[in-house]
Amino acid sequence: MAEVFTQRVEHPSAWTLDDIGALDALTLQFDQRHIDAFEEAFAQIERQGLTLDEIEREHFAVPAVADDLADIYRVLMEGRGIALIDRLPVEEWPLRKTEIIYWGIGTHLGRGNSQSVIGDRLGYVANIGGKDHNERAYRNSLPLTLHTDACDILCMLSVRKAIEGGESQYASAIAVHNAILAEKPEYLEPLYRGFRYHRFGEQGPGEAPVTEHRVPVLSAVDGYVSCRYIAGYIHMAYEELGTPLSDFEKAALDYFDEVARRPGIMVEFTMEPGQMLFCNNHTTLHARSGFEDIPGPETGRLLLRMWLTAHEGSRRPIDPAIEMYRTRGIAKREGRSDTYFRGKATEVLKTGVLKY
Repeated sequence: MAEVFTQRVEHPSAWTLDDIGALDALTLQFDQRHIDAFEEAFAQIERQGLTLDEIEREHFAVPAVADDLADIYRVLMEGRGIALIDRLPVEEWPLRKTEIIYWGIGTHLGRGNSQSVIGDRLGYVANIGGKDHNERAYRNSLPLTLHTDACDILCMLSVRKAIEGGESQYASAIAVHNAILAEKPEYLEPLYRGFRYHRFGEQGPGEAPVTEHRVPVLSAVDGYVSCRYIAGYIHMAYEELGTPLSDFEKAALDYFDEVARRPGIMVEFTMEPGQMLFCNNHTTLHARSGFEDIPGPETGRLLLRMWLTAHEGSRRPIDPAIEMYRTRGIAKREGRSDTYFRGKATEVLKTGVLKY
């Protein structure tokens, strides 16, 4: 039986919308001083002829604002675990300049990971596949349920908004833990025990399509409660295995979803172009509403995404069972597509339980 953390977590990362009152409480401002520092760092990179994948922290030197970036890192690792940054002048910059500066900022927070089998370390969250359930969800326009990704720190930068919809949604998984502990503590046991996950065709060599181990939704190490949750992968796994979840397990997952989406817990907003959202992926759930636009990488809603591994020495103590893959992020696989076709898995996706 999984060891359940049965204490209320009293920490800034257990925030709720009722607690903070408004999005402004999560918002930090960049001013001209920051923009000037970033543009100078970009000019240095241009003079050196570096590509994005070659840029490390030492290449993106911003001494005038380095302390501010360190403060953001502390918010993510020690504070609320979420920060909305307003903003970069992306309308004035070519996309390549935006990408380089955004990546450079990210190097001060961690190291970028591949986000799919195509090896994209800087992910384009764009409507490539329309409403195709077989596309990774960051490449279609369908709504997402609240979930976490395969990284320590999740970063989003808005470049273009959708014509309609596409609101960003965030909630503290730690606040969800506290609410379940207070209201339905019996549901914590299956959440801490965890579930097997479908790897959606992104498993590495020697890895099975479904995890051999249970991935805990909630886990605690040294008093730190962490979350790993992708509902679609759970349902796909048990469909693949031919072993249905019990009614009690389904009820626990449904209750987790219901609590996370409560108006007093979840914050929902439209990211304006130039705004960046950074969050601790072990304490924060994220999602988006469905949206309408003109599909394509140059016409519709566009966010740039980074998956970062936190700097060594400051990573949260984590139960290794939360990892779905043997590598950080999702390893690049030569000759592989980011679209996955499978009868049973596709049918599960069509139920509306979507993946990240």
